[in-house]
Formats: sequence, structure tokens, C-alpha cells
Amino acid sequence: MPPPPNFPRKLFPPPHVLRPDMDPYKKSVELDRVLELISLETKTGPGRLALSRREVETSWEECERLQSELAEMVRFYTSEGLLPLAGLREVGPLLRGEEALDLEQCWEVVRAVRACQSLRETFVRVDIYPRLRTIAEQIPEHKELLQTVGRFFTHEGKLREDASAELRSIRSRIQSKRNAIQRTLGDLMSRHSDALQDPIITVRSDRYVIPVRAERRNEVPGILHERSGSGASFFIEPLSIVEANNDLAQLMIEEREEIARITRFIAGHLINVADSIIDGVTAAGELDAIQACAVIHRIVGATRPAFSRTKELAIIEGRHPLLDERLAEMRRSAFGESDQTSVVPTTIRINRDKPVLVISGPNAGGKTVALKSAGLLVAMACAGLPVPASEGTIIPIFDRLFVLIGDDQNVMEHLSTFSAYLLRLRRILESASDKSLVLLDELGSGTDPEEGAAIAAAVLEELTERGCLTVITTHVLALKTVAMNETRIGNASMEFDAASGQPTFRLVLGIPGRSRAIEAAARVGLPQRVIDSARQRLGDRYGDMDRLLADLQETSFALTRERDSVRQLEVELRKRTDALAEEKSLLEAERQKLSRSLRDKLDQAKQEVTERFQAEVRRMRELDEKDRSKAKTPASLSAILAPMDNIDRSLDAVPSRDPRVGDRVQHRKFKIIGQLVALSGSRASISVNGRKMDVDLSELLLQESPAKAAPSKAKPAAAAKGDSEDETISAELNLIGQRVMEALDESDKFLDRSMMEGRRAVRLIHGFGTGTLRKAIREHLRKHPAVRSFRAADENEGGDGATVAVLDV
Repeated sequence: MPPPPNFPRKLFPPPHVLRPDMDPYKKSVELDRVLELISLETKTGPGRLALSRREVETSWEECERLQSELAEMVRFYTSEGLLPLAGLREVGPLLRGEEALDLEQCWEVVRAVRACQSLRETFVRVDIYPRLRTIAEQIPEHKELLQTVGRFFTHEGKLREDASAELRSIRSRIQSKRNAIQRTLGDLMSRHSDALQDPIITVRSDRYVIPVRAERRNEVPGILHERSGSGASFFIEPLSIVEANNDLAQLMIEEREEIARITRFIAGHLINVADSIIDGVTAAGELDAIQACAVIHRIVGATRPAFSRTKELAIIEGRHPLLDERLAEMRRSAFGESDQTSVVPTTIRINRDKPVLVISGPNAGGKTVALKSAGLLVAMACAGLPVPASEGTIIPIFDRLFVLIGDDQNVMEHLSTFSAYLLRLRRILESASDKSLVLLDELGSGTDPEEGAAIAAAVLEELTERGCLTVITTHVLALKTVAMNETRIGNASMEFDAASGQPTFRLVLGIPGRSRAIEAAARVGLPQRVIDSARQRLGDRYGDMDRLLADLQETSFALTRERDSVRQLEVELRKRTDALAEEKSLLEAERQKLSRSLRDKLDQAKQEVTERFQAEVRRMRELDEKDRSKAKTPASLSAILAPMDNIDRSLDAVPSRDPRVGDRVQHRKFKIIGQLVALSGSRASISVNGRKMDVDLSELLLQESPAKAAPSKAKPAAAAKGDSEDETISAELNLIGQRVMEALDESDKFLDRSMMEGRRAVRLIHGFGTGTLRKAIREHLRKHPAVRSFRAADENEGGDGATVAVLDV
């Protein structure tokens, strides 16, 4: 696989032109809340830190790189699962702190280094994730470091007993000294058992002591360390172990000094490569952050957007992640939100030829949500985050992102709401270019309607002239009129359900929307006389315009619904086509399976016929000329070709239709043949020799009807006991070439089936050979509870190469 383009990976990107404006933009479109939501899926502190550093990129190369990394991580997560991140933590404060590392902190750093090495090995050893491999290669190789310091720790992070020869020696002496002290105290407690509160050895201040009753304190001379809480006993260090305790204390001091020496050794090696370790943890945290994005990508069914260099913005069925019901549980965890929402997908299209979109419609109809969704999804795409939108979404590369949403009144600076709005609008007009994205909410509101409309129309014309990609929401009729008369400006409206009197939150492109302020006033309960007076004040001119917009909207909505219905039919047709294709594929696979099965049976039959023919030739050679003339060729030929008859029966068994009541059927597994007497859904009842069995219909195979059944080819053998009915051979089993244990197991199954089918006599073909299989079969039949008697087959039945068993039916 060729390596990806050599775009440098920036773990700490330098500031660029977008950064000064990013913080207010991130808050306005709530990108900061989305990052906080995604961070719930990170597994480590470095991962959360890396995610918090995500910024909106302004170059095509960087945006494409970030989305490529996400796409590779989605593939990895889907096929391999989660990354090996156990032990990864932020180690910068430990390695760059002023205090020396203690042993536990050294272990934390070692664990982090091990986690980094695991991540490095995960991607460096394969070539199918080139972008992720580039990140993993920024994790420094620390095998020698781990070999040097990792050997001092157990898997649980404890210092190993053999961390050093001196430590091993000290701990060995400590254990010996403890054993000696415990033996001495054991003897002492045996002699003074009556003076003890409890026959136990305990430790006080790192010295071994025993509990002595308070009233018998003088019976055990020694050093008093402590009195029990109840006052009933004293903890005494007997004089006989004082020196031993002193020796033990000295050894423990030596142990602590040796551990401190080892700790300094480990810490020194870690501090020497502190910058390298921190860089590795940073790169590992970036992988954790990308994995969190991949998890969210799967949850919301995101798609990879295409980045455009030609000023085309197309958001196809975009879903605001802070309203998406699939993330409701995560929002509850992150923000404590308990409301259940169901987001309506939004489609927005603007381009070089029509760079401005004016969205109008009813109050609380979703205009601001559509505006913020556009800004948020653009920011998420350019920050390498999963974009919850459908295939075909196109995101252009912007040098600046501007958004003006909400009330920004500043009392301290004596600015009104409208003045503050104008101040922010001035800053946008000072900086916006044809490579910028501008989002303006409620343009023209907050002041005198006519003057506000004039300013809004002028701003709209200015942004259109500059070629900025712009999305505006408004209630101002003048802006809707400008958009209708200007070919470079598009209209859009939020759909309103006149029947229910409620907005549907669906954005419809191509037509302006009605504000429906009077309907909203009526809906909230304003007096009817006020509503009627308001309508009269609007006059006929406004009424005519309103009716024209209403008719236009109704026609557009009807066309949209019809289009959606056609699309739904197309989806259903595609599903049916796919289902038929899948069914055809399954049938072809079944046909091939049956073909292979029959081919295997033919190969097996050829082998059996060959073996039987060779056996028959050997048997004929052993006969003298007189006996050879008595041999019955048809019978020998029938025995040799018996496997081919089995193939014929297999071919005859292929059903031409589903079984029906009254049909003769065979159980696929048990090979039992009976009559189908009842059907109930997927269950069936069959009658076998007067016995009724309930089975699954899918397990039955249609047989030929009794009227067409061929006459039995089995001929009565010579009766050994004069019972010709009992010895009419109706089935046979070929065991030639099988091992003894395998043959006995097969014969047991064959005899059980024959009993259930009501057969009276069967033939087991074991061949001549060395006679071992023949002897084993007949010995087995002698003990079998279902066998009434058995005998060697007649010459026309295979002679001594077969055995006839009469069953106790």
C-alpha cells in the first residue's frame, strides 16, 4: 500500500488565522459541548486533553488528514475492537515536578510507557492503517528503558523480591529473623498461657509483642508498648526477644534504604528521558481521542464528508448531535439533561452561484437550530470529528467562521441589544471575505421594523456582493422579497402543519416562510378581538401576500411529500431487489452444496465399488473350479453395485415440492420413513409402523408415493430357523474399510434405525479381510439386546463377507 501524502502531523498545532475568533465561535455553535460529549468515550486523561485541543482547521490538507485518521480508526474499531490503553495517564506533572519520584509514581510512569509501547506496536506492525501508523510512529521506542526499569516491578506494580541481590538477601534475613522471633514467642506463650489475654502474636511500632492480662503483668518481664482499649491487657515485648526485635528493626531500615536506592535508580532513568516519555503519552492520547470519535461515529451513523475547494456547502440530512436521540443517555451523563428529543434532519445547500440562503418561517419553528446545525457540522468536519449527516455531504474550506446568535446586551458599556448586535455585525463586515462562512440569526430585528429591514437588506446585498457563503434567519418581509428577486440568494422556510397548528421543524428549500405571528398569538390565547384587529391593521395587501405565500408553501410541501413518498418507494424497491438477489445467491450456494455432496457420494461409491470388486475377485480366486461354477453372478454383481443404488436413492430423495398430509416422508437425520398425518405450522406428525412422532417440518424429506413405490428388490434368504418372514432382508449396512470401533458405532445406529422402522432382518457387510472386523461384528451382535439371532450370509448374499441379523421386532 502506498504511503499517504506526507502531511506533517501536528500534535500541538501552532496558532493560525482562525484561532483568535475560535473561542466565541465554538461557544456560539456549541462545539465545546460536543467535544465534552465525545470526551465521555475517551478512556484516559491524555485522550481527554487531546480532544480538548481540537480546533477547526482552515487548510484542505489538514481537514482531509483528520477525517482520514477518523475513517481508519472506524475501520480498526469495527474489526479489532478497542485500543490497549490500560495504564495510560498524564505523566508530565510527575516527571517535571520539583519533588523526587517515589516508587509508586515510578510504577505509574512505567505503566504509561508500557501502554504507549503497546499502542505503537498495534499500528507500526501493520500497513493497512497508514495515517494511524504515522501517529504511532511519533511514540518513541522505549524497549531498552522498559528492560532496564521494568524488571524491578511485578505485574501488580510491587517491587520484585529479586529487584537486587542485596534486597533479596535482606528480605531473606528478615524472614529468618521473623521466624526465629515467632518460635521464641510461641514457646513463651506455651509456658505462660494463663497470663495471656489471647494466644496471639501481634506487632506494635514494628516490634513483635504479646497481649498479657493486666492483673498478671509481672509474670512476663519485658517492655510495655501499649495498653488495650478496654484496659484488660498490656502489649508486652518480652525481654527474651528484645535483641531479636532490634536486629529485625535494623534489617527493615536496611530494606528501606535499599528500596530507596533502587527507586532513585529507576527515577533517574525515567527523568533522563522525560521529554521523550511525555511526547509518547501525547501521541497515545491523540489515538485515544480519535477512538472516542470513532465510537460516536458508529453510534450516530456518521458519514465521511467531502471537502470542496469550489465554495460548495451541501449538508445532507444533517442531525444536530445535541438533539440526536441516540446520544440522549450521554447528554444526560454529561449535562444532566433529562428531556427526550427527536431531531429532524436538515438539508442545506449553498454554492458559488447562490452563496446566500435566507431562512424564514414561524416562531419556535427551528430556524435557529437549522442555522446552528450548519455552523456546527462545518466546524465538526474541519476539526476531524464525526459528522452525523448522510452520504453526499460536502464541506468547503473556510479561512474564517463568523456567527452572530443571541442577545449580547452590555449594560456597563451602555449598549442596547440592537447596538451590541450592530457592533458585532460591524466586526464581521470588517473581516469577512469570499472565503468566509457567515451565520446571522434574526437579521433586521430589535429596532424599528422599516429601518431594521433597510439595514438587513443592505447587509444582505453586501455579503452577496462579497461572495461569502452566508446563512441568515429572519422574520423581515423585505429580506424574503430581496431573496425572491435576487438570483444569487436562495429562500428556505421551516415547514408548518396547518392542520395541527404546529411546526414540523423540517427545512424546505426554494420558498420563503410565513412568520405566523397572528396564529401564534391566537394559539397562546390572546383575545379574539385583538386577533381580528391585528388582521385588519395588516390590510388587504399583506393578506394577499400572505395568501400567496401560503399557496406557494402548500404546493411546495405537497411536492416535497410526494418526492419523499417516491424516495420511500425507491428504498423499498431497492430492498426487495437486494432481498431477491440475496435469495438467488443463497439458492446458488445451496445448489453448489448439493452438487458437492452428490460428487462426494459418487466418489465414495466409486471407492466402495472398487473395494467390493477387488474383494469379490479375491473370493472367486480362492474358490475351486466346481464352486466357482456354482457362484451366482447376478447376486455378486448386485452386492458390488449396492453403493450405486444408494446414490440413486439419494437422487430420488430430492423433493419436487413441500410435503403434504398423506405423503410418505423420511426424517433427514434418523432416516426413518413414515406417513405424514398432520401439519401445524412448522410442526408435523408422522406415523411410523403405527407409532406417532412429532417433528419439525424442515427435517422431513418427501418420498415417492406408495402407489409409485418400486417393488422390493430384497429376496428372502434361506431360513436358518424356518422363519422366512423374519429373515426377509430389507436393509443393509456396508462397513468395509472401517476400523472396529467406528464400525461398531455405525452398526448400533443402523440397528436402532432398523428397529424403529420395523425391519425384521438386516445385513451387515464387513468383507473378508483378516477376519478381525467380522469377528468383532458377530461378537457384538451376540450381546445386542435388539438382535434375536444372526448368521453368516448365504453365497448369493455375500457369503462369509456379510452377516444377517434377525431383529426382535
